[in-house]
Amino acid sequence: MRTLALLVLAATAPAYADEPPRQTPFDQGKVSVSAGGGTTSTLNHHYIVMGGGVGYYVLDGVELSLHGLYEFGNGPSISLLSPQLRYVAQPLVGVWPVIPYVGAFYDHWFVGDNLGDVDSIGARAGGLLINGRIVVGLGVVYEQVVSSCASDCSSWYPDITIGFSF
Repeated sequence: MRTLALLVLAATAPAYADEPPRQTPFDQGKVSVSAGGGTTSTLNHHYIVMGGGVGYYVLDGVELSLHGLYEFGNGPSISLLSPQLRYVAQPLVGVWPVIPYVGAFYDHWFVGDNLGDVDSIGARAGGLLINGRIVVGLGVVYEQVVSSCASDCSSWYPDITIGFSF
């Protein structure tokens, strides 16, 4: 009888008990790399923008990253350096269809032609969809200028993610 009970328990045990834990793009030790570009108008000049960043997941779902960009144009030189912190709800991968994230950042804008540099802080939140190795997301960013500011000291804008996991 005891043997029969053990066989029944063994047969009904979850099959995933012996499987290795699932891998996600947000696991501790993973590295993220980003790149992007676009156009913008700043200081009454038109610029082409190129940027990128690198991040490291110090814990499951917790990413520390550093991003930068440069604006190419006929006006004063403009570049950005931005340390960032982001939390992705990594335990929900495979459980929920949309994986929420929140983050915070500090931006330092280096502005040429003896114009003052600009500092800002901000927060972001949104959701990510994962389909195989593809990660897409949509969220919102709030940014507040903390250095001297004449007008438009805060802004809201979309946070768009398109990525690949390797």
